[in-house]
Amino acid sequence: MTTKTSTTSGTEEGPETPGQPEDIVPMVLTSATQQQFACVADEDVTGENPYKLLQKDDILEDMRTKAAVSDFSPVKQMILDYPESELLLVYDRDFTYGQMFYLALTPEAKERILNPPEAEPEEEIEIEIEIKTPEAKEWLSLGSEKEMDEESVKETREKLIYKFSRVRREFGLPLSLSDRNAADVKDGNVECLSYQDGRFNIKLFQRDCAVQAIPILQSSSAQTLWKLMRNNWTQYTPAVLRKEEQEKSPPLSLRDFCHAVTNRLLHALQQQEIINVFKDDWMALGTDTDDMDWSGKVSDALMLNQVFSDPNYCPGKEIIAMHWHPTIPSVMAVAMREKKKKQQLIKSTGPLIVFYSFSDPTHAKILLECPDNILAFEFCPSDPNIIVGGCVNGQVVLWEISAHVARLHPVQHGLHKHHHSVKTDTLGFEDKKDKKAPLVRYSAMSGVENGHKAPITDVHWLPRSFEVSAQGVPLENKSNLSVQFITCAPDSTLMFWDIRMPKQVRQTIAEKKQNDSESPTANCSDNNAFKHLERMWKPFMTVPLGNMERNGDYVPIKFNLYPFTNRPNTTNTLVAESGGDGSALGTPDYSQLQVPSAKGLTPLEDINTKIYIGTQDGEIVYTDWKMERNDLDQLLSPKPLQLLKIHPCLVNTIERSPFFKDIVLTGTSLFGSCNIAIWKEGVLDGPLFLFPSSEGLCTSACWSMTRPAIFFLGKGDGKIEVWNILEKAGEVVHVQEHMTSGKITSIKPWSISSKQHFLTLADDLGIVRVFQIPPVFHMPYRNERANVGKCIHQQQERLNDLIKRREVWQSQKPPSPSPPEEEKKVEPEKVGTPTTEEQDLMKEYNDFLVLEENILKSMGLTS
Repeated sequence: MTTKTSTTSGTEEGPETPGQPEDIVPMVLTSATQQQFACVADEDVTGENPYKLLQKDDILEDMRTKAAVSDFSPVKQMILDYPESELLLVYDRDFTYGQMFYLALTPEAKERILNPPEAEPEEEIEIEIEIKTPEAKEWLSLGSEKEMDEESVKETREKLIYKFSRVRREFGLPLSLSDRNAADVKDGNVECLSYQDGRFNIKLFQRDCAVQAIPILQSSSAQTLWKLMRNNWTQYTPAVLRKEEQEKSPPLSLRDFCHAVTNRLLHALQQQEIINVFKDDWMALGTDTDDMDWSGKVSDALMLNQVFSDPNYCPGKEIIAMHWHPTIPSVMAVAMREKKKKQQLIKSTGPLIVFYSFSDPTHAKILLECPDNILAFEFCPSDPNIIVGGCVNGQVVLWEISAHVARLHPVQHGLHKHHHSVKTDTLGFEDKKDKKAPLVRYSAMSGVENGHKAPITDVHWLPRSFEVSAQGVPLENKSNLSVQFITCAPDSTLMFWDIRMPKQVRQTIAEKKQNDSESPTANCSDNNAFKHLERMWKPFMTVPLGNMERNGDYVPIKFNLYPFTNRPNTTNTLVAESGGDGSALGTPDYSQLQVPSAKGLTPLEDINTKIYIGTQDGEIVYTDWKMERNDLDQLLSPKPLQLLKIHPCLVNTIERSPFFKDIVLTGTSLFGSCNIAIWKEGVLDGPLFLFPSSEGLCTSACWSMTRPAIFFLGKGDGKIEVWNILEKAGEVVHVQEHMTSGKITSIKPWSISSKQHFLTLADDLGIVRVFQIPPVFHMPYRNERANVGKCIHQQQERLNDLIKRREVWQSQKPPSPSPPEEEKKVEPEKVGTPTTEEQDLMKEYNDFLVLEENILKSMGLTS
């Protein structure tokens, strides 16, 4: 049997990498030019019909009218040299050559585009394939049928017959169904309890029982915790005297009773004023029952305290960033964006920054309108009413919420303040309009052309103790206000921004009013203090991050800085004096603040300008933002002081320890051998600690605010890991699973009081959960900070000793004989087995590691 199969063989080539021919040029046409020449994208020209013939005379007339402003001015000479009267304009919807349009500059290019060459015809080749039918072979028994017969199930007893019957009159009766409240039964389950059926009576003929003459065993306990909840209720009616009894005088016994107990009652009231009768002496002994389980052991589990979720804005969104309010402990803000999924039935509200409060966790207090998805934002240190954020399109946005900050404070019933009064006669029936969160529009936004060329991934304010000049030199800050901040993006740049009015924008008030009245799309109201930043806000300094070791640039994702200084901060109480929300009488008018001249400010030499940067490729870069001048008097970014690739991929966490400002924690978001590292600023040889990757995707990390040795990790599968650098080095101390059903996107620690410490988790379901940290993880041990300092110092000495040993090994290693020049050119480079000397060096190094581990165990630093 034969069949014929046809295959194709031709000269058709695969798609090549698009390159720009010399006879075409990409064009950028504004919307006005497109309408003028009837080539509006996706209307006059489409992907199916992308060609448009333009008259040469019309183009020359446009260049004569608009001169250098014309979109065709860059190719003016080429158009003049074009021999024909019509030029071909092609709509490039896929941006093959980098722009939306490209222009054919020669008649050959025009003919080649309009009439592309035809592909060569396909040739058919007939191939004969002979298909043979397989022949059946003789069956040879090897004993498998006996095993199958033994394993088969066989019936060994007679089948039971059951008969189910029902009275005929009950057939077809109507059903009576009703709703049941799930709260009526514990856990919402209906129990089907067993009962004795009177139709059956089984007589017991024999019973086996044993009797032993021993004392009866009795179990008793005292001060046990009663965990079983029970619903109780009481119904009563007041005892009312009859009318005739009310008319009678009170009995003599009641008068005697009042006289007898008056002195004792007064004595009890005096004792109540002197002694706190409600004080729990058991808790004062340090044995709080809330921190223990039923067995009396101290609990190490994180307990859920609060959940923030507004059903009007959270569905279909994920949380990207979150921050607690700097001065109002019970308020937090989260940045949300739409999920990249299929179209949902829920109406989209767009990207928002939502403010929540403990007083009402299911309703948003304030909504900040965002022009695009926000990946990072931060409160101003000197004025929490000012917030800056970075968009995915590279723009910087600023909000000012002083007009709505009263909604963030918890309502105190019965108290009347000097600036507003609280109604106390509503009895809980407040107006629903008051619960609707106001939508606050942004006060200022940078232009697309002045911002980053990639999504802004991190933003940090500079402290108010200094400011930075356009050359990156720290100067004294006479205003004592935080007015500058830094942003980073994967476009390999750091940008420095200032919210004050620059020198180039100083206009008269009349000119400003005239410009505002002529603007049809004003973003802010007339009382906006940052109106001077509209459409002209741009960074005053840009630091490029060029990679000098290889071609290309660094791709920053996260950065962290800490300006070490010995100068005392005389404005620490500025926010406290302003009532916690920046609403003091001394709050400056930002519309009147101007950038001072650098000549009148004193340079500060004790400010640390070094910065840690985590890149997309897993590199940790330690560099200086201060620009340097070369021999040609040009400002260039300095060479990085440290560059190490420790992490396998994108770095998503760079956090400084709240106890040791020169200790930095970094983490990555990919499975790898080492995805957690701890660094010390100034140590350029490598990290002090390298922790192996545990199972799961690491999405976020943070230090503990009360214990120097502990840090937390958030995982993509909803787990939280607790690490301790003093205990079980390289292993997790505690793992708590199922913290959330989604992926943890951010974690933040927060403390309201000395006894209330929380860990906040945000996930990709738009929900924020606040967990209470148990005392075992927030109460520091004795001398814990000193022990952590000793551990860091020992790790630093170990790293220095390892570097010295490596140098000695390299110096003692004999140089390999160099082959002749001819052999170098002919023979390729080979990688052989390690030599005897290299094996001896590795054995010596392994012995050193064993000795180091024994010393650390003897000191109690490792287990």
